[in-house]
Amino acid sequence: MALISRLLRHEREPSMYGDEESGIPPDHLYGFEDARWAFGEANYVMEVVEELLREAEGRRARS
Repeated sequence: MALISRLLRHEREPSMYGDEESGIPPDHLYGFEDARWAFGEANYVMEVVEELLREAEGRRARS
């Protein structure tokens, strides 16, 4: 999950603003498959975190 987080963070700025030095807009840097990959990775992290939160809540309720 740390690797996924680092990869997504690294791509965040250019995916929003493009390459400002060369004037390339984000839609010319990234395509549909890039978006699909990022969404899938972010969704995986969210599912893992939600499961961990459910487990923690269950432990807290039993205490």
